[in-house]
Amino acid sequence: MFLITKGSSMILALISLLVALTLIGPVVHGQMTAGMFMGIISAVFGMIQKLGFQMSRSLENISRVGEYMKDLTAFVSLSEEKDALTEPDAEPIAIDLLEFRNVRFRYPSGDRYILDGLSFKLEAGRHYAFVGKNGAGKTTITKLLTGLYPEYEGEILINGTELREYSAGAVKAMFSVVYQDFAKYYIGMKDNIALGNIHIKGKEREAAHLAGLDEAIDRLRDGIDTPLGKILKDGQDISGGQWQRVAIARSLISQAPVRILDEPTSALDPISESLLYSEFEKLMDGKTTVFISHRLGSTKLADEILVIDAGKVTERGTHEALMAQKGRYAEMFETQREWYQ
Repeated sequence: MFLITKGSSMILALISLLVALTLIGPVVHGQMTAGMFMGIISAVFGMIQKLGFQMSRSLENISRVGEYMKDLTAFVSLSEEKDALTEPDAEPIAIDLLEFRNVRFRYPSGDRYILDGLSFKLEAGRHYAFVGKNGAGKTTITKLLTGLYPEYEGEILINGTELREYSAGAVKAMFSVVYQDFAKYYIGMKDNIALGNIHIKGKEREAAHLAGLDEAIDRLRDGIDTPLGKILKDGQDISGGQWQRVAIARSLISQAPVRILDEPTSALDPISESLLYSEFEKLMDGKTTVFISHRLGSTKLADEILVIDAGKVTERGTHEALMAQKGRYAEMFETQREWYQ
């Protein structure tokens, strides 16, 4: 685009120069006055300048649209996975034991293993926290659990049965995940929450109450039926923290036996995050939950903490036990403690 724009500008400049040179002869021979010459040249240069500007803008738009079309073409050409539109089972399977056994995984376009011999067990009814530095593989674990990437080595066992042997509907019903980049659906708040469980209706208000959305609902024009966002007519936007609570309400209404919070509170301050995790822990009493967080203050709420490093579990235990080990977890915790002193 740069070459075409500059090339066209040079051509237009040459045309202007040729017009000027052509008119010099008539001026010298008295066939045209100097004033007429200057008037014509000014008009030509003005026209060329305007034409050049419009051409540059047009070429810029063509180039930009061309890049958009590349993305759209790539998106349209994507293949749809089998059972992508399969609904979660109405009755999820009760999970007594979840086990990763020597799991190795790398992304299709990656050249290194994100998970490299990862092994651990999670028991029903306990709260777990996964911690580690960026790129350690924490979020990748949730992607494998939810069936987004079935091409892994090793075994992921649910009650002793390999995850890939379960149907898509069964896997979707097993887990409820609140991601860091949770979705903001520009539909009514009630429908937003109802997406967490499409098989049960009428529990949306209760889930909203448990998620601490009563005050937000009271401020909405039509209460819980108000469209969220500003796309729909009469829609109202809400704060980022309230959007997070809507996502948590979706998880609360779900019947999934395993609930996962994958850094959904990264935009909150540490105190607000700790309070939110504490509330979620109380609401999930008796259920299997997994917290993934960079801020280690919230991990003290977990029954057990797993430290992930280089795709493996390097430390495991309670907060007190890991601090006594004076290992990687204790080092990270002490470093973060200094941030808030």
